[in-house]
Amino acid sequence: MTSQASFAHFVRSRTLLLFLFAILIGLGAVEGVYGRVRYSGDAINYLNIVRAIHIGDWKLALNSYWGLGYPLLISVVTPLFPNTPSGEWIAVHVLNVVILAATALVFCWLASTVAAALPMSPLLPTTSRNAIILGVFTIFLSTELSMDNVSRVGPDLLISGLVFATCALLLQLRIEPTAMRAITLGVLLGVGFIVKAIFLPLTLVFALAALFVMWKRQSKYSYLLLILVPAAVFAVPYIAGMSWAAGHFTYGDAGPLNYAWNVNKLEPGGLWQGQPPVYGTPIHPARMVSTMPHIYLFDGPFAVTFAPFFNSPYYYQGYRRSFSMRAQLRACAGNIFRLVKILRFQFILYVLIVCWAIGRLGKTPPSRGVIGNLWPLLLVSAVGTAIYLLVFVEARYIASFLAITLLVGFMAVISQHASLPQDNARPQRKSILISLMLAASVATILATAHDADRDVIGHIQRHQLYSNDDQWKAGIYLRQAGLHPGDKVAIIANLVDATRSTWAYIDQLQIVGILGGSLLDTQTMDFDAFWHATPEAQRVMLENFHHTGARAVVALAKPAGMEAVGWSAIPGTPYWLYRF
Repeated sequence: MTSQASFAHFVRSRTLLLFLFAILIGLGAVEGVYGRVRYSGDAINYLNIVRAIHIGDWKLALNSYWGLGYPLLISVVTPLFPNTPSGEWIAVHVLNVVILAATALVFCWLASTVAAALPMSPLLPTTSRNAIILGVFTIFLSTELSMDNVSRVGPDLLISGLVFATCALLLQLRIEPTAMRAITLGVLLGVGFIVKAIFLPLTLVFALAALFVMWKRQSKYSYLLLILVPAAVFAVPYIAGMSWAAGHFTYGDAGPLNYAWNVNKLEPGGLWQGQPPVYGTPIHPARMVSTMPHIYLFDGPFAVTFAPFFNSPYYYQGYRRSFSMRAQLRACAGNIFRLVKILRFQFILYVLIVCWAIGRLGKTPPSRGVIGNLWPLLLVSAVGTAIYLLVFVEARYIASFLAITLLVGFMAVISQHASLPQDNARPQRKSILISLMLAASVATILATAHDADRDVIGHIQRHQLYSNDDQWKAGIYLRQAGLHPGDKVAIIANLVDATRSTWAYIDQLQIVGILGGSLLDTQTMDFDAFWHATPEAQRVMLENFHHTGARAVVALAKPAGMEAVGWSAIPGTPYWLYRF
């Protein structure tokens, strides 16, 4: 069966598909509204790139750490909405819902292509076709709406769509290779690299996999060129642009810097001062003017919200790469532990393992045919996951790879079911499988609805929206208090909270100094040293920021009962403002 014919079987169930897509879009919209109610550090940096694109500052936009592809999409959408912080917030989240729907459609295409790669003739009745569609959607919801989601402003949903599309094309090249499919695969790999650097090593994986799946064909090397050349057409100019913007050759710094932070344990966040010396000395570090409390100044060449995190490669120039097997093994062990924690809520995985094991105990034929036909998908998933395990793994990074693995497992279980003799119990077994997968998907969504950054159910219960969040209240107050776009400010906070300064982003303020700077939100030494100092000593500390051009300082918290001379509370928030 061709992939087009298999996809046609999916499309014939259009009533079910429309119903499932309506549920998906509804869930995505609710999560987008009530998930995260403030921008993350990543989101603010991508949106700073959008601003650079709008004003034509391509040297700022071509950042070697943050991919250009997702901000380019946002820059196309935002002019369709009001030119206000709220208008931009709505525009970005509407775009994310559209990306979610498009990614789901591509995942259905991948599933249909998988069906075409297997002897699926027993599965063609409408009831079986509907069961497959339901199973596919439960897998999608369990991964893309729980491990990644609409409220996260970032490219990972888009990356999932590109991974699914490239995997579908890879399978189609195995079934029926054509020049157009090879070219399209190369184009998508090149576009993927512009969106996120992970596609650079993945391009090599796809190229090798394509070579093996077409090994017996005389024109295999021609197809390989048809993949690599279009990929290079996109990748080479992008690498040239990043190198021009950085002032030196670079193919992207996200991988090397994450390796430095997570394996070599270099101080992250852009405040590195050159310790330990074995890793070199920063050429232009953030200037540390005090060690107790830690005070950093960074009025550098980037007019963005928080420059050290926006252009970390600039602040880490001078870093010397170093490999340690002990450090690598320690990082891998930690990442494997994180992976286990990520998978503990993927209940569909448990359902598929149990159903497959029961099928094997029932002496159904093994699923070697499924693995033999779908090994390219498993290869991409395994290598993609392994790349992150070497450095740092997060749920959103591997969502697409897990979805593909679950899809292969689902097809293996369905194939076991299709090989059983026809009897009255066969439809019942199929219904039980799909019911268990639906229940597992719901359980996964509920179990992952709350984490450190988002609380969907809690926000719904408290009617918490972005517009009544502390960060947005602070941004509105600061604008009313006389701060203008482009003004410089400083912050008293830990480093993570400083990078998430939604108030500064929506007011277009530039943070040029920080008191604190630790990644640990439990670290209080710097804050205690400041707040327990005399008013005169506090004033001297704050003058460091004033000399850097800051018009005000924002503290994200103040100890209860502590005197705060010169400070004023920002109404409705725990934040405090000091104006020079």
